[in-house]
Amino acid sequence: MKKDKLFFQIMKKIFLGHHKELRILILCETILTAISYAIVSGYQMFSNGHSSEYFMQEDGISKSFLSAGTILLFCGIILIITVLISYLGKRIPEYVFLQRMGISKKDLKTMVLYEAAISYLVSIIAGFFVGKILTEGLKLLMVRALHINFKLGRVAFFTYPSICILILFIYGLSFLLVKELQSDFLIITNMNETARIEKLEGKFRVPKIMIGIILCIYSVYAYSKIYHYESAYLIIAFFTGLYLSLRNIFSIFLERIKHKKQKKYYKNLLMNHRFYYRMNTVSRYILFFSLMSFLSCFYFGIQFISTINAEKAESLYPYDFMCVADKSDDKLFEKIKEKYHATLTEYPMVRVANADKTEHLEGRGEIIIQGQQIGISESTYYKLKKAVDPSYKKKSLNLDKNGKKVYVVHQQDRATKAQPVDWYYNKKTPTLHIGLPCEYCDYADHETTYDKKIVAGEEISSLTGCYSTPKCENLIVFSDEYFKKAQNEWKDIEALTGFKLERYKAMYGDDGEPYIIEGPTKLVFIQTNKKYIDQIDKELESKEERHKYIGNYDSTIKFHYLSKTAITDMKTERAVKSMICVYIIITLSILNWIMLYAMNEMEKKEKAEREKFLVSMGMDRKERKKMNKREWYIYWIVPTIILIISTILFMQDTMAARMYSGDIRKICELQETGVVAVWIVINGIYFWIMNRKARRGIENHDK
Repeated sequence: MKKDKLFFQIMKKIFLGHHKELRILILCETILTAISYAIVSGYQMFSNGHSSEYFMQEDGISKSFLSAGTILLFCGIILIITVLISYLGKRIPEYVFLQRMGISKKDLKTMVLYEAAISYLVSIIAGFFVGKILTEGLKLLMVRALHINFKLGRVAFFTYPSICILILFIYGLSFLLVKELQSDFLIITNMNETARIEKLEGKFRVPKIMIGIILCIYSVYAYSKIYHYESAYLIIAFFTGLYLSLRNIFSIFLERIKHKKQKKYYKNLLMNHRFYYRMNTVSRYILFFSLMSFLSCFYFGIQFISTINAEKAESLYPYDFMCVADKSDDKLFEKIKEKYHATLTEYPMVRVANADKTEHLEGRGEIIIQGQQIGISESTYYKLKKAVDPSYKKKSLNLDKNGKKVYVVHQQDRATKAQPVDWYYNKKTPTLHIGLPCEYCDYADHETTYDKKIVAGEEISSLTGCYSTPKCENLIVFSDEYFKKAQNEWKDIEALTGFKLERYKAMYGDDGEPYIIEGPTKLVFIQTNKKYIDQIDKELESKEERHKYIGNYDSTIKFHYLSKTAITDMKTERAVKSMICVYIIITLSILNWIMLYAMNEMEKKEKAEREKFLVSMGMDRKERKKMNKREWYIYWIVPTIILIISTILFMQDTMAARMYSGDIRKICELQETGVVAVWIVINGIYFWIMNRKARRGIENHDK
């Protein structure tokens, strides 16, 4: 007992001796836990937030949480790993010292486990508490400040253990980097933490530079394509490539000076020693600050800017109602026309199913949700275009009579990101089927009626209205010759399997009874006096049950759509999206500043020791101050340069992918310039404050 008591007393003293560094580590872990909880709980709460919002299909409000969560989680992981590496870099020399003093490996392991367990438990409890506050604050802003009245879902119980496991995984991953530390830093033989040296040289530097450059070029090129849907993975690839190329190019440059220009090397050694002996640390910090700046100013900044510059919601809905109807509805429409003095416009259509509706990558056992689009002829396209824009001049869409080429009209507003019409593997060539979705189809079957189409052209606009979700009810335009053929294709297709009737009968014989259904055949647009809208809506709603073949596969697809409801949904979604963007930009700013503070705290003791050495070497205060200032501002200057260049590149890509007009481009570019300028100034002020604080701390420590 006495032995155990003494052991825990020693462990307690060691633990308290590093309370400042541990405090920073716990703070970062708390932030990561809080962000994870806030994003997941927000995703769940708002997943049923408006009339066309469904959790599994990842659209609208819940999708905003998901994309934001992916980015924030990536940043949080970088934050925690970077801080933990710095923390372990200080603790490992003590562990080695204790081993040399005779402590057993078992006791040392117990000490490390206790330290890890305490920091983990404290950060988890604090993280859930802070995350709950963040979630409630966001809910208060959205529901009360924005006057949004919709029923919020509950946070599932599995959220808590899932986040605990996630944080534990990240924690364990970071501790595994001890091996990297032992090879990266020369600390096994050094008792003083300030003696650790990071390797300037690295393996496969030239291949890494080439890979990095290729990643950067490809990600910038791919981001401009609509079928890459402004993927966050391309941004991660860009910054990974940037890190690989710049870190290794800079190390080759410094190594060349060290070995071939020794006079210059020794002359500037005191000023540049940190770049020679802390290359990995400097590179990681620059990567983190660059990524934080880019995400704040561009990734979420452009989402906010595009939302506030989006078209008026009312302008996207040229009609009061849109109905996806068939011949059995003729009497109903005649009744509405006479009873409510409504104006009805009809156009022929066919239902077009696309192989994959969602971005979600389905795993084993998961069913791929198919999308449903509106197939029209080239002649109908011209009529719809002329109806919303009388000045439109007819132009060739370059379609073929075999139906291999299609023209796509993505019906969405400027606030919605660019995205393909189909998400099945090669998104550049959508896999489409004429008719209703076939629940038991096999896309890999070489005789399937799901064919790859060539996109001859595409545009982003609203010709009928932005109903359902941006992934459905888009317009697929066929040539007039093929459209006539497509109108009769249903007669020869078994609707559940997608097989041609001849093949279906050959496979199932007399035992199988093919299910044949035509599906919707016409688009009907209704315009009427405002006082009749609710009454007409009730009339149409009463017929939804009869059109179960339309909505039984996907509840976001309906027989009729009401523009008034769609406009309310769009305004709600825009308000929520704007709020989320501002919320995340503020969160990223705080993360950025916390990282800077953590960096200062972690390096304070090391810099104080160096200050003593520099004083003894005869360096005057002015030169020491200049050197420290230079080391600080490298983390502001380099990320600022990267921010400006990357924002220019990806801004042009986004404008191209979303097909913005010249006037809107200028407005968005001007506003984005303002956001970047404000960020640079505010960040510069904070760096200046922290530089003064750090300098004062070093001088006070020296005294």
